[in-house]
Amino acid sequence: MPFSNIINLQIRAFFFNVATDYLPYYKNFEITVQKDATLLNVLDQVKAKNPDFSFPNKNVILKVNNKVTVAETLVKDVVEVMGTELQIDPAFTYRSNNGLILNDDDFMQNFELLSPYASQEDKAYYESLYTVHYASESTNYNKEYIGDAILLLASKMINEGSEHKEAILNAINDEFNGIRCCEYENNVFKGEDYTQEITQLKKMLKLKDTASCFDKFTCGKKDHSIDVESFANANVALYMGKEENELDEVRKMIKEHASSYLPFSKSAKLAGQTLMDTHFEIAHKKAGAMLLEALDSGADVLVCTKRDVAIFQKALPLCEKVMGRDIKLKIISVHRIKELCNVPVA
Repeated sequence: MPFSNIINLQIRAFFFNVATDYLPYYKNFEITVQKDATLLNVLDQVKAKNPDFSFPNKNVILKVNNKVTVAETLVKDVVEVMGTELQIDPAFTYRSNNGLILNDDDFMQNFELLSPYASQEDKAYYESLYTVHYASESTNYNKEYIGDAILLLASKMINEGSEHKEAILNAINDEFNGIRCCEYENNVFKGEDYTQEITQLKKMLKLKDTASCFDKFTCGKKDHSIDVESFANANVALYMGKEENELDEVRKMIKEHASSYLPFSKSAKLAGQTLMDTHFEIAHKKAGAMLLEALDSGADVLVCTKRDVAIFQKALPLCEKVMGRDIKLKIISVHRIKELCNVPVA
C-alpha cells in the first residue's frame, strides 16, 4: 500500500481505571501521524486528546486489532496489514489496572516454575518473551494458564540438554493450567511462530483427559441434514481454521447459492480441535465460543472441512452444556456444499 507523508487513522481506544470504573469502555479518535511514526506517537496523541487514557512509561506492549505488539512498531507497518481503523486494547484486558497498564506480577511468578533449573541466560530468554506471554491465546479461556512463554523456556532448556528434563516437563504439566490448556496460535504482530516448539513439548508428555465420565455424558444427536432448497434459504457461515487461503472457492459457492454469507471473527482461529482429548473444558469452551459467534452473526448453517465437521458435530451437545446455551446450527462439510451446489466432487 503506497503512503503519503501523512497517515490518517480512526482509533478506538480502551479506557478503564480499576479505582474509578466498574466496566471498561471505548472512545473514538481521529489521529494524524507522519509516515515514520510509531504506535507510541499514536498513544501520545490519544493521551493529549484525553488525559484519562493511560499507558506505561516504558516497555509498552498493547493489542492492536487483536494482535499484540510493542509501542515501537511503525504505524505504516500496522496499516499495511490492518488498514487505518485500529482498535487499541491492553495486551491482556483481564490484567488491566489503568488503560494499557497491566498488573504483570504473573509473568515472573510463572518463571518460578522453572527457576530452580534455570540459568541467568534462561531467565534473560524468558524475559524476552514478555510479549509472547501476554499474547497467549489460552488465557482467553483460562485466566490461570501458565502462558506460552514458560513453555518456550522449557523447550529451550530441554533442547539444550538440561539434566532436569523430567522435572521441567512435570513443572509445566499442571492438570488444569499447564501445557494441556495450550492450543498455540501466533498472536504477536509479525512475531515468530512457535508451533514446532509447542508441538515437540506435547509429544514428550502423555497427557490424559481432565474430564470425568459425568462431564462427558450427554444424550441426543443433532440433525445436520440439509437439502438444496433449505440451503438456498440459509444464512451460511464458513469456519476456515488454519485453511483460510484454501477455501476461497467454497466461500464463492456460498455467496452464489445460499441466501447470505456471514463472516465472523473466529472463523480463522483454532477452536479446541487439538484439545478434545487433553482438556475437556477448554476444548469445549473454545469450540462453543466459535459456534456461538457464528450463530450470533446470524448464521443457521456452518460449513467446515470434513475433519472439523466430525469434531464439531460430535462436540455440539457438550458445547451447549459447557456454554449454557442452545446452539442451533447445522454443521455441514465442504463436500456437502459441493453436492448442494452441483459441483463435481473429487
